[in-house]
Amino acid sequence: MSGQFVSELRKVRTTRTAPLLLLAAVAFALLGIVAVGLSATVEELAREDDQRTFFGSAATNAVFFATFVGLLVVTNEFRYGTIRPTLLFEPRRRVVLAAKLAAAALAGVLFAAVCTVVSFGFGLPLLAARDVDIALTGPHALTIVFGTLAAAALGAMMGVAVGALIRNQVGAIVVLAGYSVAFDTLLFATMPSLGRFLPAEALSALAGLPDEGLLTPGVGAAVALAWTLAFSVAAAARTDRSDV
Repeated sequence: MSGQFVSELRKVRTTRTAPLLLLAAVAFALLGIVAVGLSATVEELAREDDQRTFFGSAATNAVFFATFVGLLVVTNEFRYGTIRPTLLFEPRRRVVLAAKLAAAALAGVLFAAVCTVVSFGFGLPLLAARDVDIALTGPHALTIVFGTLAAAALGAMMGVAVGALIRNQVGAIVVLAGYSVAFDTLLFATMPSLGRFLPAEALSALAGLPDEGLLTPGVGAAVALAWTLAFSVAAAARTDRSDV
C-alpha cells in the first residue's frame, strides 16, 4: 500500500494539470479577496458574518479545484491507458483505489492550505488598509482554517470516486460541472432544507461558511464524510467488476 501511495503522489506531482489547477485556485482566491475587500463598504466588512464569508471564500475555490484534481487522478489513467500497467504493478484494485483516494486527499489539503494562506495573507492587510477591525472570533477562524482543509480533502476523494465511476474524462468533467452549477446550486436555492444535505453544501458547512441555510460545521462534516464513503464504496464495486 505504501509503495502504491508514493506512486500515486508522484503521478499527481508530475502531472502538469495539477499545478495549473493549483494556480487557478490561488488566482480565484486572490481575485475574490481583492474584489470583495475593495468593493464592500467598511460597515459590511466590519460585521463578523461578512468577515467569515470574506476569509472563507477561499474554501469554495480550494474544494472546487481539489475535486477536479481527484477526478483527474483516475480519469487520466483511463484516458492515456496507464491504468493497465498500474494494475499489472499492483493487481489488487482496491489497494490502487485506496492509494488514489489518499493521494488526492493530501493534494486537497495542499490546495486548501495554499488558498487559506492567500485568503488571510492578503485579506488581513486589506482590512487594515481600510481601517476595519477584525471581528472574526478565534473559534470561527479555526473552523475556516481546519474546516477548509478537511472539506478540500473530502472533495478530492469524492472526485476520485466520481472519476472511478464514470472513467471517461470529458464525461466526468461535464457531469461534475453540470451537477455543481445546475442541480446542487438550484436545489439549495429553491429547497434549502433538502439541498443543504447535498455534498457541495455539506462541504461548505464544514468549511464554516455562514449561510443560514447550511448545516452546522459538525453536522456538515458527518454528512460530507457519509457522501465520501458512499461514493468510495460505489467506486470500489465498479472497479472490482469492470474491465480495463
